[in-house]
Amino acid sequence: MPAKNFLLPEKVRKSLNKLPPSVQNRLPMIFVEIKQNPIMGVKLLGRLTGYYKVRIGDYRIVYVFDMKKSTVSIVKIEHRQGVYR
Repeated sequence: MPAKNFLLPEKVRKSLNKLPPSVQNRLPMIFVEIKQNPIMGVKLLGRLTGYYKVRIGDYRIVYVFDMKKSTVSIVKIEHRQGVYR
């Protein structure tokens, strides 16, 4: 079930420029895939229960999918070492 809305907060947009070009180039395609199939990511556990992650090399996209509103909201995109803190 594709999501109707896709939210990319301003805070996340500003952090995109800090990512390596190889990751930046792949993001639009990954965003389309997430919007088409929001539950494609791996469910996170612990204090991040309810969130999903998608891998892009050493980087992770963490997002939440609200089924009632059919909305995907990107929470953060960071290197794997610091994304879960």
